[in-house]
Amino acid sequence: MIKYALLSALVWLAVTLLSHGFLGTGGFFYDLPNREMPFGRFFVLYSSAFIIYLAVILKVSRIPSNNKNIFILIFSAIMFRMILLPGVPVHENDIYRYIWDGKAAITGINPYQYPPIQASIKPTSQSLQVDFERLKSLRDEDPESYRRISFKDISTIYPPLAQAAFAFAALMAPGSILFLKTMFVLFDTGVILLLFLMLKSMKQNPLYTVIYAWNPLVLKEFANSGHYDSLALLCVIWGAYMMIREKWTFSGAALGLGVIAKFYPLIFIPFFLIKREYRAFFFSIIIVCAGYLPFFLWGQADYTSIFSGLKTYAQEWVNNGFIYSLIIMPASLFSLNPAIIAKIICLLLYAAIWILIFFDTMPVLKKMFCAVTMLFLLSPVGFPWYFCWVIPFLCIYRNRGLILLSYLLILYYFIFTRDIGGFTLWGATMGWLMLMQYLPFYLFLLFELLNKYRLSKATKRLIQ
Repeated sequence: MIKYALLSALVWLAVTLLSHGFLGTGGFFYDLPNREMPFGRFFVLYSSAFIIYLAVILKVSRIPSNNKNIFILIFSAIMFRMILLPGVPVHENDIYRYIWDGKAAITGINPYQYPPIQASIKPTSQSLQVDFERLKSLRDEDPESYRRISFKDISTIYPPLAQAAFAFAALMAPGSILFLKTMFVLFDTGVILLLFLMLKSMKQNPLYTVIYAWNPLVLKEFANSGHYDSLALLCVIWGAYMMIREKWTFSGAALGLGVIAKFYPLIFIPFFLIKREYRAFFFSIIIVCAGYLPFFLWGQADYTSIFSGLKTYAQEWVNNGFIYSLIIMPASLFSLNPAIIAKIICLLLYAAIWILIFFDTMPVLKKMFCAVTMLFLLSPVGFPWYFCWVIPFLCIYRNRGLILLSYLLILYYFIFTRDIGGFTLWGATMGWLMLMQYLPFYLFLLFELLNKYRLSKATKRLIQ
């Protein structure tokens, strides 16, 4: 384990140095044109980290799960994150929106009430003048961060618990990317510790925590890029651990907090009904409502403004969704608005699969795993960091195809540096990059299914 840990640490150190331009490149600084950023070199390093990661996973079953190896696993995972923390985010700028939302909140402005662009638009109403001056002041005190915010004309999409985290960071270290990333890494470390406890509770080898703890995609998206999804993951895995311990009320509380951190844990809440844990179900709903209540009472925000960002996201966002892209091609033949048709079909497909999962006799934890995996695969938006929602469950339900996908998704970022193009069919275009990410995954799944089928046939023959 020590040998692999040291090799991985060297790779992640090289990534951090590369991001700052110390390896003969300009690095990943925001103002550098995307095409000049060294993503090709990053990809080589990422691939090296993934090869080491695969080697460790393959050896885990043969390594004794003693205190020494457990310590090496967890200490190394924390060390990798510490190495990546000072790095420049690789092709990411979401963190600047987190900074804006947090600073707006501690200034006394409801972050849902105004999109950032409002700081540059003088209000027609005198009653809004005070808020305008505050927004303008926020913009002018850190113009670089403001300039780097994407989609300034859209109100924030991030739920209340995320807003609380952003506000806390703004109070403790205004405008600090490092503080925000450190916070997200602490949440991420909490996920690792909970997974370790879960595996022990389930009488599984706790060293399989490495599937999440050393996963290169997780390390890149949280410790380097500073995505806040680790907060929602912490809530979800805490909720799952409480399920295993049959502490249902705590599980309901955790998943309720997960929903107000990132909406996707909402798909897990109805699973309490299977166990007839109605108190946990209603408790989670109450927490979601309580999380939003202060924002409804704050300033002049209403239902429309609080959920306007989410509405825009649901209507307009499409990015890197493979199945959605397959559906939109034939939909283009029959509809003037194929995007809406494709989204509706994806939604109906997911609803049908979710219902099958709900009524299946599999354990609740496996239902959660299947539900979140299918959510990612059927979503019109397949950002790589969204797949991090799936990876913790792979420690328990190990799936080689999904581990492969966690590697392939990094190819998405080549979109910033290479114009690889795509092909057009029936008026809709699919990028080659998307095919490179998903086609090997689906072919591998097909290969696995065929192998299982052959094995089952061979077993039947032996029995006969």
